Amino acid sequence: MSHKIIIPNTHPHHKRLADSINTFAGKFYIKYVFLSYLKSCQKHFLIIHINNINLPEEIRKSKWIKKALKQFDTHIFIMDELNVELSLKQGSLFMDRHCNASTLIYEKEEHQFTYPELSKQFKRFRQFREDYYRTRSLLEDEIDRAKENDALSMIYHLYLSLFEHYIYHLEILCLGDYFAKGSLSERILRLEDFIPELKALMLKKTENSYFIIDALNSAKEADKEQEPSYLKEEFKDAIFQTEERLQNLVWETFAEAKREVKRSEQKLVLIENKAVSPYEPVITILTKRFRIKEIFLFHQEEDYSENKKTTVLYLLLIASKINNDSLFNIMQMVSKQTEGRFNVVPIAHSGAWIQEHLWVYQVFFQKVMTPKNLIFRTDFPTVIHWHRKQLNSDTCAVLYRDCKELYDKYKLLRSQEMIQSDEGLGMILTMLFYRICVIFPYATLDYRPNDINIRILWKLCEYAEPKIKDFGYLIKKLPFDFFEFNNPHKNLYKNFYHLQEEYLVILDELLQSFLDLVDKQFE
Repeated sequence: MSHKIIIPNTHPHHKRLADSINTFAGKFYIKYVFLSYLKSCQKHFLIIHINNINLPEEIRKSKWIKKALKQFDTHIFIMDELNVELSLKQGSLFMDRHCNASTLIYEKEEHQFTYPELSKQFKRFRQFREDYYRTRSLLEDEIDRAKENDALSMIYHLYLSLFEHYIYHLEILCLGDYFAKGSLSERILRLEDFIPELKALMLKKTENSYFIIDALNSAKEADKEQEPSYLKEEFKDAIFQTEERLQNLVWETFAEAKREVKRSEQKLVLIENKAVSPYEPVITILTKRFRIKEIFLFHQEEDYSENKKTTVLYLLLIASKINNDSLFNIMQMVSKQTEGRFNVVPIAHSGAWIQEHLWVYQVFFQKVMTPKNLIFRTDFPTVIHWHRKQLNSDTCAVLYRDCKELYDKYKLLRSQEMIQSDEGLGMILTMLFYRICVIFPYATLDYRPNDINIRILWKLCEYAEPKIKDFGYLIKKLPFDFFEFNNPHKNLYKNFYHLQEEYLVILDELLQSFLDLVDKQFE
């Protein structure tokens, strides 16, 4: 008579999970089921021992197993007799850690689970660890020799082997198996579910690749094409630093495996309550609408008008899917929903975008992305592989030159007494003000904003140079909304406002005053 497998009610999804596993039990002979908990990733491990000698690989990739991870936060491992035997002989302590008397929740009739002899397993574990250190030492010696010869391509090849060595041992320690057929990026992605700290080591280039691994693989491409320029030398320091951190992570994982096996009982993981941030209203509004990984507050000021105080927050949002139009919507949304208590000046980029533009914006992002400025984070920090130095670029100077040429043409038109119409002047003014608002942060902050709303650009300029706030008295003299006037769409097909001479004079003064500040950056 077969008994139904019951998942303890300590598991939040025990009923639905039990239904899935009992359906599976109707097709396979299950000997034991263990339910373990890994506090490092705060997920359950459900380990199923079946009586088969060799389980087909497709069984481990079943939909119900993927569903359990996605919906129930439970990793399901199905181990056949061969897996169990190899895992015990290997000495990784995976079996001892997750399959023991305290985690056993089901055993088939006529089978009695016997706990592996720990002294024997610890001896195997020491040998497993010594083999790891021996191979690592050999690879490090080869790397040192390659560094002495300044053979960067060889260094990258050896580091790739060292990374694979680390990942192999992390797989064995955390998954009880290794996946040599997969690419290194695929293997790291799989491990992220079990070792969340990996997310803080390497920045993703895409959903399925990493900048560091891509840089290491550039050695293969350079050798294949016999072209040294293919080698991504700018990541050299980041590779060295990442290797050190990855090495420490492997050491910690070895230590944790032994420590967990020695524990006589498992303890509940308690999540401490966090202090409420003074920016909580803004954070709640933003994270409710957008998938934001981190928020950095790089400047704050108080604005007083009509006896009302407004806190203005300059924010860098680390997110993948916030477009330029959404940034202006964010400004309006925060102001409205906080009833004017907060205004925000947002810029948004993904970690991958920042990494790819370090060669020109590294100075800015290094100043902004500091622990002191961090006010929100979902889980692990966005790792940026900083370069040794920022490259010099003449792009800003080119933009400035083009802007000055356009300004000279505008002045030429304004000096013509015979011109009877202001048609087209609005468009030129729009172009000039917008370009200036892009160039000024670029020249002063080492950051060139994307094509975002002029209101955000103007506030960034005020942050870079507070004197720009003094231009407010000129803006107030205009009978129309200056920032709406600078919306290109308003001036593309028709003038937004009939520009009488008295208003052109005001705009001329505003334009010249702003350009004077820009000119000083290029003297």
